[in-house]
Amino acid sequence: MSFLLLGFIPGHPQTKQKDYNWETHHGQLHSVRKMPKNQSRQADSQEANASNQREVLDAISALREELMTTMANTAKTHSDQLVELQGSLEKIECKIQDTTGRVTDLETAAAAHSDSIHAMQADMGEMKKELAFLRDRCEDLETRSRRCNLRIMGVKEGREDGSLTTQFVEELLAESLKLTSVPLLDRAHRSLRSKPSDGNAPPRAFVIKCHYFREKESILKKAAELKTITTKNGDRITILPDYTQTVSKQRAAFGEVRSLLRGLHRVRYGLLFPATLRITTPEGEEFRFKCPLEAKKFVTTKLKQKSKNKRVKHKIHNYT
Repeated sequence: MSFLLLGFIPGHPQTKQKDYNWETHHGQLHSVRKMPKNQSRQADSQEANASNQREVLDAISALREELMTTMANTAKTHSDQLVELQGSLEKIECKIQDTTGRVTDLETAAAAHSDSIHAMQADMGEMKKELAFLRDRCEDLETRSRRCNLRIMGVKEGREDGSLTTQFVEELLAESLKLTSVPLLDRAHRSLRSKPSDGNAPPRAFVIKCHYFREKESILKKAAELKTITTKNGDRITILPDYTQTVSKQRAAFGEVRSLLRGLHRVRYGLLFPATLRITTPEGEEFRFKCPLEAKKFVTTKLKQKSKNKRVKHKIHNYT
């Protein structure tokens, strides 16, 4: 049997056998130097600490690798998201640029439209003035064309049958108004509305045109003097000027004021053509009104006050 001497030679005077242990390894005897107990414990502790350090280092290394992997994945995810966000931002930027261009175009168009609207408003104002002027002119022309016209209301339907309408009206006026001569009429006809089917309905008015303006005025004057006009057939008739619809409405608006004036003593009044109310107070002052409200206010506030005894100089006041 062979021996491998490790730090101990049997019989050597400097070596103590108690300091060594003999171990058999693979069939051979080995001597192992014994460690002191304190040194053994310290070695075990160092070995345990080293083992723990290795475990900690291994855990740190694994955690580091895991953290690096997570960071790499997160960075890749963020990079992908940034790329996607950048693409979205580019699209938004394109849309903003397109919207900005459209807004600019709209602002330009709005400015052009604003200028056009201002120009059209100015033109519209001029057109309104011109239209009002033309309406007044047309109204004046139509009114002038009716200067010699009269309306006769109250003649029963069918009285003119069997004779010429113009001749019938001429004789009717001469007999009813007791004129010295038969007036000369250019034409005469019933109003153009449809003939009433009901016998109790008011008859259509006669519209006549006198050949001479002075004859028309004399007929109106005679009718005003008689107040009540009755024909030979018993028809109670009324003779009035033939005004246009606009003038008739304007004159009718003074109806309430005229009814108030009828109850005032020594107050004279009358309607001037086309629709101007003339009022003469007992003191001799003359007032003219084109607005019915102003005329009513004047009558209710001033004319109903106590009249002055002293007659003042004749004055004319115009109210529009």
